[in-house]
Amino acid sequence: MASFVEALRKHQTALNRSGTLSTTLETFEQRNIEVFGAKRVVPDEHIIAKRLTKPGEVKPKSKVVQLGEAPQGFGKYVLWDADDSALAIVVFLSAADFLGVMISGVKHTDSIEFVNMHGLASFAEETKNEGAAGVIGLIAAGAKATAAAFGAPEAIPVIEAGAEFAKTQFKEEKVKTKRRDPFGVDLEGHKARQEGGVIVSLPEARTTFYSGTSEGRWIKQPGTRDKAHHPDHVHGAFFLQPGGSTNRHEAGADGDIIINPWDHIFDDNFGFYELHVLLKRGKGATRQPVP
Repeated sequence: MASFVEALRKHQTALNRSGTLSTTLETFEQRNIEVFGAKRVVPDEHIIAKRLTKPGEVKPKSKVVQLGEAPQGFGKYVLWDADDSALAIVVFLSAADFLGVMISGVKHTDSIEFVNMHGLASFAEETKNEGAAGVIGLIAAGAKATAAAFGAPEAIPVIEAGAEFAKTQFKEEKVKTKRRDPFGVDLEGHKARQEGGVIVSLPEARTTFYSGTSEGRWIKQPGTRDKAHHPDHVHGAFFLQPGGSTNRHEAGADGDIIINPWDHIFDDNFGFYELHVLLKRGKGATRQPVP
């Protein structure tokens, strides 16, 4: 396994050249194994949603896959089974993880909605990090996959345990410089354009997006993170924004959703974002990704 710095350096040329990494489930796995460690499918008895299923209820079929270290029940991506009509997932997104987390098995017209987003991360510390991997966990499925699932008494201790892992692993105590929330806004209300916050790539993108040293790769002035102000190289993706409907989108193709921090240099980042996410199956026919 390469060190985080070695692996990031390997991909830095591509990041600097285009602000993108072409990403499939296969390449996502390969890169994460290279950086963070071996692949392991989380046993059913450890998957949070399956552990919380009561007697007589149908257990979800979706899987969670670890790529490196993660707390019990969490992994690097969720494999969404076709028989699960909806999922409720929690993400602890490390600001230092340039690969992010993934939901695989998404179909055209399926929707993703972020119902709760909080946390602070920093993007210019003098100390270099060791590249901790973000983690994702499956909280509920089917009819139970609603916003209320994250506040269910049986789910709260599990989510809190994940948060404690994130605070330690992602070095929350080092979040001191250029602190930004999940929307890229700092503590003074300034809208950051080059780094900070979260970008979500939909299946039609087939790509993970990054900023760069050139202002042409930054969110356009005045830093509003709507489609009209996206950098020109970003397509088939959206940034998290304050407000409800702006954080719900439908997939335009079959494939994978990637959630990653917005930046282009990751070895000086610390902290994390906690994201509560709902996924629902749509009714559309399969379409091919837009070139």
